[in-house]
Amino acid sequence: MKKQQNIQVISRAIGILRVLGHEGISLGEVARLTGLPRSTVQRIVDTLATDNLVEAGECGVRLGWGINELAKRNYSSVAARLRYPLEILFELTRETVDIATHHGHEVIFLDRIICDQAVRVVPLHDRPRPLYAMANGKAMLSMMADEEIKGLLHAGMAPMTEHTIVSPQKLLRQISEVRETGFAFDLEEHAEGVCGVSITLPIPQQPPHALSVMLPSYRFKTRLAVMQDALKQVRQECVKIFSA
Repeated sequence: MKKQQNIQVISRAIGILRVLGHEGISLGEVARLTGLPRSTVQRIVDTLATDNLVEAGECGVRLGWGINELAKRNYSSVAARLRYPLEILFELTRETVDIATHHGHEVIFLDRIICDQAVRVVPLHDRPRPLYAMANGKAMLSMMADEEIKGLLHAGMAPMTEHTIVSPQKLLRQISEVRETGFAFDLEEHAEGVCGVSITLPIPQQPPHALSVMLPSYRFKTRLAVMQDALKQVRQECVKIFSA
């Protein structure tokens, strides 16, 4: 009997995690989305919060940083195998570069090299990273079917800046362009003064991954062609590694 109860608790906890995202929602809303009593939701959220799997505060309940840490461990071998290509990308661009995957609708950075120029982009660890507002996120979305994308956006598209796309229809049109051109862009959509360009990175038997370059917006247009060439070159090297 106790074993069945434990399984039920685990199942309910998973259900709660599935409805959470980077934006906080109320306990009442979690209860509505999961069909669980509010008191049950409260107990499970409190337990998950002790391991940083969720964060609960005045702004509601959202996924915690512990979720990303678990995901990173799962993909550590991918990051290790792609460290050398990432170093090549850095040498070719001298900008902040990264390899990323995703968990739900948030970007997860697996590895990155920070630009060594005086004016550079240094990603903030505590800032939400929604797929729809980042170049690497859009690149990964382009590897999914439109219906899957809509499912990931069920919690809404909160603006990160005044440039963030908050319309699902507009985002889907942009994703269609990414599929055609091969490149995804972040034009100050995630953070003011920061732009990015990204390319898909298909890895056998793995969820979507992406390579990206981030830099201050004032350097973006003049350096775009260089970054695109570098991304294409390094992507080929990455594909060779996983096809060997």
